[in-house]
Amino acid sequence: MKAEKKAAKPYTAKPYTYERSWNYVLWLLGRKAYTQKQLKDKLKQKDAEPEVIERVMKRLNELKFVDDKAYAEMYVRSRQHKKGSIALKQELFQKGISETLVTETLEPLDQAKQKTAAKQILEKNQWRLTKTEEKKRYSKAYAFLARRGFPSDVVREALSGFFDEFEESFKD
Repeated sequence: MKAEKKAAKPYTAKPYTYERSWNYVLWLLGRKAYTQKQLKDKLKQKDAEPEVIERVMKRLNELKFVDDKAYAEMYVRSRQHKKGSIALKQELFQKGISETLVTETLEPLDQAKQKTAAKQILEKNQWRLTKTEEKKRYSKAYAFLARRGFPSDVVREALSGFFDEFEESFKD
């Protein structure tokens, strides 16, 4: 007689209790910063009960482990050289930052800073414009900066005179 195989028990995940949810959130925060919304979404994905989620979030706020304002400031500071205010605003909204906090955080990002960032991005990506006809360069560069979330007036200012400088540097 052959030995009968035992039926494998189906894996059942342990429920996300308060302790398990708390440990999970601390583990997440040890890896990188999160907004309150992102942490709630992570716990919801793990099927934690709404009461448990609220309890964990309340404790995080009491200990000041989650600060959406500090997160938004850090996020803008680290990406303001790569993206414009429109893109940053959209990304912060997606991360669950409130509209008032987004407005307050983007306030120091003035037009001059954005113009400088846009010019730096153009200079860094000049190779994309070298093989293009003169008439298409402007529109290609305009679209390039617009996709990165720079407002149209900032893009126009950044592009004014850029191609003259670009041609000079290309000749050297």
